[in-house]
Amino acid sequence: MDEDFHGAKAVVFIGEQVLLYRRDSHVHWGNMWDMPGGGREGNETPEVCLARELHEEFGLDMSKADTLWRARFPGMVRPDVSAWFFVLQFPAKAASKIRFGSEGQYWRLFSVTDTLALSDLIPPLRERFTLWLRRIGDTAE
Repeated sequence: MDEDFHGAKAVVFIGEQVLLYRRDSHVHWGNMWDMPGGGREGNETPEVCLARELHEEFGLDMSKADTLWRARFPGMVRPDVSAWFFVLQFPAKAASKIRFGSEGQYWRLFSVTDTLALSDLIPPLRERFTLWLRRIGDTAE
């Protein structure tokens, strides 16, 4: 698929809400709202990378989600290397399965409108999420 990529991130819907977490203060994009995902390890595929990160960060099993979309973009930290962006859908009951890992300060579920209104959502993630929302809007017409 993509031999050279940096990592994978995702908009994760839990029912109708979006799963976000507040990043630690001492990291890149510190104290900002972030989406699940992270850096590639070894020869992982984008799906394996995201699945591992989602399990480490939230205890969620990606195989129990529907992948609604995926696309390759320039990396947020290293634009010379690509990164993958996914949109995943879990049922609302998955909220009870969330087990927050050791990265980040805390997590929260937001409506789509509230997610996009966050002034401290990592900007490239907002742009990617907005692009997907526009695409599904285009196909609904």
